[in-house]
Amino acid sequence: MGVLRILGFLVIVLVTIAGLDYYQQGKKHDGTLSASGYVETIKLRFTQQQEEREAKAVERDRKKRWKAGAKSHLPTAGAEWVQYELTDTDKKAVDIVLTNFGPTPLMSSISGTAELFRLTNSGKEGIVRKLSETGLVYVKGDEIAWFDISLKPKSARNTLAGMALSRQQNFMAHAATKKGFAVIDGVAFIETTQDLTSPTEALDFRKITGRIGIDEEVVIRMHTNAVDDTILELLGALDYATLNALLTYPSLVVGQGISVSQDRQADVAEKMDQLYTEMKLVQEKTTDEKLKNLDVAAMMVNSLTASDFNSDGLMDITGGEVFENQDILQIGYGRAQKLLLDSDQRQAAVAQDGKGAGFFSRLKDKLPAFKTPKASDAAVKPAPKKSAQPVRVHKGGLGTSCAQVGSLKRCSTAGQ
Repeated sequence: MGVLRILGFLVIVLVTIAGLDYYQQGKKHDGTLSASGYVETIKLRFTQQQEEREAKAVERDRKKRWKAGAKSHLPTAGAEWVQYELTDTDKKAVDIVLTNFGPTPLMSSISGTAELFRLTNSGKEGIVRKLSETGLVYVKGDEIAWFDISLKPKSARNTLAGMALSRQQNFMAHAATKKGFAVIDGVAFIETTQDLTSPTEALDFRKITGRIGIDEEVVIRMHTNAVDDTILELLGALDYATLNALLTYPSLVVGQGISVSQDRQADVAEKMDQLYTEMKLVQEKTTDEKLKNLDVAAMMVNSLTASDFNSDGLMDITGGEVFENQDILQIGYGRAQKLLLDSDQRQAAVAQDGKGAGFFSRLKDKLPAFKTPKASDAAVKPAPKKSAQPVRVHKGGLGTSCAQVGSLKRCSTAGQ
């Protein structure tokens, strides 16, 4: 008897819950929800919950891969290559890299003050260990390359330390003379030809940089003495789609098989780098506004609660005066990149189609005003009669003569 009472109570509870749920769903449908429609809402909500669970699982996996770093995505040395760790300091190639190629850890990869102090106190050995987390040395004959893939986390824009680090990174990016190098699978690679922080010293090596994303970025760096073909061989061995998938907001153009003709790659790479620079300038303007509207109390709270350089703290540092959404910057940058490359593809197609007079000839053929009249049309339409109006010639004193035909007057100057 007790079991029946429990079952009866459970049935009543379930019916009550179903009734309340039906009532709430009916309100969303203006009271027109039928029984079959209610069943459909159950299926729809179940599907949505399943999709949300899958999305959360994907995001957990992405964060796990991001935390693991990108060193595993560096290419395996081929038959003609020898590969070394940065910690193999007894190897001649590694010593050349550390001595002459100037490899440095990405500033944003240093998590906080504690790690910065450790690196400072440990000297060269600490720097080498840090570099070995993200890069390798490749050797092919006399050609040597330091190849590094570092993951730059989203800037902490709600603390003074975070904004200072972001501003320093942007300044260093501008303190260089650069030129386009290549565009590979949607990633623009730029070659730094002069470091403006040392304007009197020319670079003794080639410095190649490529970025996927903005603010939260996959940064690909290579310092090398190799020729173009060797550099392109190494860069071409990367799986850019997999690297792109490490980002919260993957780029719309990376890993999509977008091809840019060899003769246009340097120019397109420069355009993409200019787009990146302009978007970072937008971020810098927001930084200026934040500094003008600092809330001292919020600044102090965030300074105390931020665990490292990449932590934002608890409060809005401007007290709600300045709005900033970094996600919008990342999404907008991806769309702008796609528009830029799509536009370039169209321009390249038009230029190819327009070689010689072919493109414009076909355009003229499509316009009635430019069509060549057929022989039959020419026979039907008589040629216009010549004007019967008198021609008057006037000669002036400056060696000129003018002829007037109707309302038209034409003059010529002697000796011309």
